[in-house]
Amino acid sequence: MASRCNLMPRTTSRSWTPEQIDFLRSSAETGVSVSRTSVVLKRSVQSVQTKAREIGAPFPTMHQVRRKRLADEAKALSAEGLPLP
Repeated sequence: MASRCNLMPRTTSRSWTPEQIDFLRSSAETGVSVSRTSVVLKRSVQSVQTKAREIGAPFPTMHQVRRKRLADEAKALSAEGLPLP
């Protein structure tokens, strides 16, 4: 008979190394997306976002990213003399 322990998902907690925290801080400051950072660190997006907030270097929200991108595109169009959409 199979033991019930094998049926339960195993949860583990890994500590953050100083190198990972440095990478996380630099990624947030340079504008790397939270999803790319989570892939590199092999951690969930949620854990990366939470840790970034804890160390005082939160990633921008999707609304902030979209707003900045649209503003940059509008600035580039106006610099070229093209009408804004």
